[in-house]
Amino acid sequence: MKENFRTDLIKLLNRYSIENECDMPDFLLADLLIGTIKAIGKPIKKTLDWHGCDSVCHPKVKVKSEVK
Repeated sequence: MKENFRTDLIKLLNRYSIENECDMPDFLLADLLIGTIKAIGKPIKKTLDWHGCDSVCHPKVKVKSEVK
C-alpha cells in the first residue's frame, strides 16, 4: 500500500478521533486496517472466482464449453 494512503488514513482517523473508540493510537489503527484489507484480498478473490465472477459487479463471461 502506498505510504501516502497510510498517512492520509492516519490523518482521517485522527480528525474524527476514531482511534478513541478502541483506545488505540491512530497510526496503529491505520496499520491494522491496512493489514486487514491486505489479508482479506486473496480469500475474497478466491470466493469470487469460485462463484465464477471477476468481481461482484462484473460476472465472468462463460465460454460455451463451460456452460452445463
